[in-house]
Amino acid sequence: MAYGPVFAGLLLLWPLLAVLGTLGFAPLLGLTGIAALLLARPKMPPPVYALFAIAFIGWAAISEIWSPATTQLVSGSLIEGNFAIGARSIVVVLTATFAMLTIAGAMRSQLGPQTRKWVYGVLILQGGLVFISALVARPALALIYGDDPNHAVNGVQNIGRNMNTFAVVLPILAAASGARRDRLGLLAASGLVLMTLFAALMMDNHSAVFAVCGMLGAFLLIRVLPKTGFRWLFGLIAGHIAAAPFMVSLFIRLMAGLDGVLPPSFRSRFWSWEVVMSRIGETPYTGHGLMATRTWRDTYADYPAWAAQLPEFWKQYPVVPGHPHNMPLQIWAETGFIGAMLAAFAITVIGFRLPRPAELRPEIRFAIAGMAGAVFSIFNFSYSVWNEAFWSGLALAVAMLILLHRSGKAGGPA
Repeated sequence: MAYGPVFAGLLLLWPLLAVLGTLGFAPLLGLTGIAALLLARPKMPPPVYALFAIAFIGWAAISEIWSPATTQLVSGSLIEGNFAIGARSIVVVLTATFAMLTIAGAMRSQLGPQTRKWVYGVLILQGGLVFISALVARPALALIYGDDPNHAVNGVQNIGRNMNTFAVVLPILAAASGARRDRLGLLAASGLVLMTLFAALMMDNHSAVFAVCGMLGAFLLIRVLPKTGFRWLFGLIAGHIAAAPFMVSLFIRLMAGLDGVLPPSFRSRFWSWEVVMSRIGETPYTGHGLMATRTWRDTYADYPAWAAQLPEFWKQYPVVPGHPHNMPLQIWAETGFIGAMLAAFAITVIGFRLPRPAELRPEIRFAIAGMAGAVFSIFNFSYSVWNEAFWSGLALAVAMLILLHRSGKAGGPA
């Protein structure tokens, strides 16, 4: 039980790391994973859904063997300060290992009343910083980075990552506030949602907007299906991953009539997906290998019809900018049918192993559903599927939710 307070103490770093762009979440997950191993002593063997997740991670790591992006195992020197792990598979495996340790540790621990308030307080502080950062972004970025937009983009990305991360944990706060079932609680939940939407719109962060929409959609599903909602929700997510090339192609066709009103950045996302889907057919079963999409450097100059619809300077940009910004498609492109099925099975089993929504306290069942809906939305529009900062943040958020569930009746974010 000592792990709970230690986890809560380490969580005090969460708001600071979020403001700095979330890149520190991976080291923080490493610390919580090591603490779980020493203090909580997770049970063995892992549950069934974890075995499917392990199989997927293992297959993804193996796929680096035939990936064109394969590099040397390590590079640089610790003494010179330029040490780096070149093999991406090592980073993926380490992140997954620490995530499983952290979550397993949370399943064997609890939080006291005071430390439970720390968790809510940390998330409220992050939400306040998200809102403030949106209000002061323009003058602050100009002060830090000057007038060069190429430099300011780093600051914009840090703010965007912070917003996306808060959108993932927003369901914990919104569900805890709404579960009070009084006017103040409902106003607090509505205010949190509106504040997040307002901040995201101010920064043109469409991923966070979609995440909030996904959260609200998941809330509605659990409300309508109090007995089978989790199975439907996680089943739909798994089905989307399993059929990602077809689903994305269908989505692009449905959006075809809006080409004239969509911003160039949004249209370029569709074209990136089309290129990735065409490459999936080259190696449909095993994929091109881990991080292979990073090597696809065709520019818009190679696609004159698309380039004609964009400003002239876009011709020099790669159509697939490092990764497709669509995790299901990237899973298919890099790990193939085998990887997609393993990921889909893991998510399906989670949906069936969770208790029925009606068996959980309202603040827990809605938080689980809302987090799944928010992550699924971000899953389809942002980040590489191997982004350790994103998955580290999600693992920490899941551990928070498990500890809140195990710590008895939550008192809300007061």
